[in-house]
Amino acid sequence: MNKSNFKFTVRDSALLVDLYKHRFLTISQLQRLHFPSMQTAYRRLRLLKEVGLAASFMVANISESIFTVDRKGLEAVAAALGTEVSDLRLTDIKSKPRDHFFMRHFLAINDFRIILKQACNREKVRLLGFIPDYQGERTERRGIAKYIRDVVCDITTERDQVSHTPDGVFALEKEGRTALFFLEIDRGTEIVSDNTKGVLKSLRFYTNYLIEGGYQRYAKDFRIGTLKGFRALYLTTSKTRLINIRKAAFGLQVPQKAKHFIWLALFQDITSGNLFLPVWRSIDPDDNKVYSIGGKS
Repeated sequence: MNKSNFKFTVRDSALLVDLYKHRFLTISQLQRLHFPSMQTAYRRLRLLKEVGLAASFMVANISESIFTVDRKGLEAVAAALGTEVSDLRLTDIKSKPRDHFFMRHFLAINDFRIILKQACNREKVRLLGFIPDYQGERTERRGIAKYIRDVVCDITTERDQVSHTPDGVFALEKEGRTALFFLEIDRGTEIVSDNTKGVLKSLRFYTNYLIEGGYQRYAKDFRIGTLKGFRALYLTTSKTRLINIRKAAFGLQVPQKAKHFIWLALFQDITSGNLFLPVWRSIDPDDNKVYSIGGKS
């Protein structure tokens, strides 16, 4: 198609906003969000690349092209959001990571975000917002100060601080009730049983964070009232690993009830059709209850 004949559509605008909000999306993820078929997705994305609104790149060991917003596309995003390009949250469009471990983890987070969005639409649940782990501000040393990184003191040893950056934070609202959630994508590459790093360290963070109450800062972000608590959702790779995480959590020196606010599920078992059904188990190995983030039993 001749560039002069290109017509920018409402769907194009929504697609670019999603690319901006998710930073990197594969063509199949974009198809799930915006197109009835892969053929239609390929055709339209090729045009968006030709007119400079979107860009794509490849990463070793990932079969699909990965798309991001191009500079001209940021102008369309700003227009859609009613703001200026300079006011958009930090998104380095020149950054195209080539590490496939990083990218697989990043795309897995976005897989969950797509499932979450579609599940909310199905169940008439309002998604109040999603804050990704990379959101932050540029520091004087040209690094990124991650907004959702936080630090808590371990209640068993007050001098021992535990820092952690979740993979994401989001809030839901249904029938006037709100709930806060933290997301963790466990791809099976981190150690489970060492309380100074990996999975067990993050479990220490969340259980102490719940007791300390530092999560209340997100009430302002999502424009909701005082929070009664939160749920930390871990998506992992296998039933064996899920069991091992529960075993490791047995030794956490925190009130037993705090362990019931951290839930586990297998990523392959989660879909937009069952996300709000009882598919989650707490990290307490003695707790046989199956939980639901939608309040269903």
